[in-house]
Amino acid sequence: MESLQTITIILGSIVAFALFWMAIVWLVAQLSGWSKLADVYPSRIPFNESCWSLQSARFRWSSNYSGILRVCADSQALHLSVFVMFRPGNPPLSIPWEDITAQSRPFSVELRFYRAEGVPMYISRQLAGRLEQASDGRFKVEAG
Repeated sequence: MESLQTITIILGSIVAFALFWMAIVWLVAQLSGWSKLADVYPSRIPFNESCWSLQSARFRWSSNYSGILRVCADSQALHLSVFVMFRPGNPPLSIPWEDITAQSRPFSVELRFYRAEGVPMYISRQLAGRLEQASDGRFKVEAG
């Protein structure tokens, strides 16, 4: 009887932690603006893309996606996704280059999205340079 109680407590704790984790990740997606981006930029299959894993970006309300992004680029769009354990509320995105403006800032590059106003994304200059190359010239960073 005692071992059944122990197993129940352990399983209950695991389920409670998983639900808590999913709620926190979902809340961050809402605050950061990722969910707004997902509404207007659903994922599509990339074509002949270049990808970089373990990338970082900052979104609105200083939501930091540190080292959890997979950033891909092809001649049509910027493709973003997060590790599976961060997926609740953060589905993969495909943002066409024509909907993106990029402006150099003192320590980063700020991306703005035509159909998701109010959701900035800040990336490193190094990643912005990679995106310029992978986009076949469709992504350009304007001087700040």
